[in-house]
Amino acid sequence: MRSYVILAFSMLFLGSASLCPQEPSKVSVDPLTVRNAHSMVYHVQEASIYLFAGADEREVKSDLWVLEDVNWQKVSVENAPQPRTFAAMAYDPQENRILLFGGSKVLFGREATPKNLHNDTWQFKDGSWQELPTENAPTVRAEASMVYDENRQRMVLFGGYTIQNGNYIKLGDTWEFYEDNWHLASENGPSARHGVVMAYDPEIKSATLFGGSTVDKQYGPSKGETWIWKGDSWDKLAVEQPPGMFNACMAYDTDQKRLLRFGGWNGKSRTDETWSFQNNTWTPLQTETGPSPRNHSGMVYDEKNKRMLLFGGHDGKNVFGDMWEFSNNAWQNITTTKPLKRVKNGH
Repeated sequence: MRSYVILAFSMLFLGSASLCPQEPSKVSVDPLTVRNAHSMVYHVQEASIYLFAGADEREVKSDLWVLEDVNWQKVSVENAPQPRTFAAMAYDPQENRILLFGGSKVLFGREATPKNLHNDTWQFKDGSWQELPTENAPTVRAEASMVYDENRQRMVLFGGYTIQNGNYIKLGDTWEFYEDNWHLASENGPSARHGVVMAYDPEIKSATLFGGSTVDKQYGPSKGETWIWKGDSWDKLAVEQPPGMFNACMAYDTDQKRLLRFGGWNGKSRTDETWSFQNNTWTPLQTETGPSPRNHSGMVYDEKNKRMLLFGGHDGKNVFGDMWEFSNNAWQNITTTKPLKRVKNGH
């Protein structure tokens, strides 16, 4: 077994000196192979990328991984959240923690039951998970989207789906998390939907939302909508909209000062399209190569190395474990893992 030395170090953060906690303890295990419906986040203070849970080809997971160079290292933790897919996760620089909310106990599953959904809130801080007791939490849900509002120093969570009487119910409520509690911020704005992409744009100091599966599906009359959260209300942008997309991935590129979006489901098929959003304009980016068509991927911007990183996803039959880097307007394959056919066992 490979051993790791746990280091304590100090650094300046947000303009004030503070003693950093010990690095997470990592263990040598079988490598991370394939994953979809997982959650990924960039930890600013550690300059690290974390991946939590999701599902491989046969089961839903609750493991936590950190990326070292091009290799995923499993983080040894106790008291981890239950296994789940489609959880909302974002980094909180004010508290130097990763915040996690909700998700589903299954990927697709066999039964439409609310017992398969979560509405618990967790933080990963100082190398360990801790469930946060909250009042007035959002209802159980999966496929909600959450980002950290840097300007207002709070989490913003939108939408998702829940299950009532065996039916999937799309949600359109907006919540904010601050002072370690949830607050209902709005029930107006984008129509009820799940599987949207949302990212914070520091240039306009607002969260930007695109797409999702609406009541008329993601390819209906409400396709291709772009909204921004102003802190007390949503504004729909009057811009030329690209085709609607469901369960794509999107992140903000701090170097190029733009949002980058990849893949998703358009109602008929999965895509391999790459789009940028900058200066209120959506632009399709022409690339010679790139990830194969897919959704349920994870993508974050690696600020340390000034690159966008995408990992995993699925195409309806196969689950992926390849990693791609997007920089200089081109995709480059970083690691290659053989796709695995999803086992239809009800997970």
